[in-house]
Amino acid sequence: MPIVVGREALEINTQGSYTTGDIDVKSSYNEMEIALFEMGFRKRGRAFYSEDLDIYIDWLGATLEEGAEAEQRTAIVEIDQDRFIRLISIEDLIIDRLNAAEWWKDSDSRMWAGVLAKIKEATGGSLDMEYLRRRAMAEEVEDELKECLSL
Repeated sequence: MPIVVGREALEINTQGSYTTGDIDVKSSYNEMEIALFEMGFRKRGRAFYSEDLDIYIDWLGATLEEGAEAEQRTAIVEIDQDRFIRLISIEDLIIDRLNAAEWWKDSDSRMWAGVLAKIKEATGGSLDMEYLRRRAMAEEVEDELKECLSL
């Protein structure tokens, strides 16, 4: 099952408080291409576009760069009756946003990382702090994580 990553994963987790115009996906390219063509999408560069839906789907590779553990941590989310999508974990999405804050100087991304942490807690979950710290160290965003979560 494809994994929704990036800003669309942020949009879904914030229930539309953040919006984006494209969907970034990790998936087998061949399976995704066949499915999207069947749904009427057309290829534009490395992305696929649906004129009817006015949306781009961008293929970002077959697997998560974060590794097998990140793939196992993904969440299956029901978006409609008997329709599911797979999302990158909130912890990995927080690290993604902290990378944007640190390396692209996108200060809004730091704020969204904090929002994601609050969403996880508000929905009865708790952040896996050991995993977050390990990922932050690997991505060299430990200071961003500390600032975001006020550790």
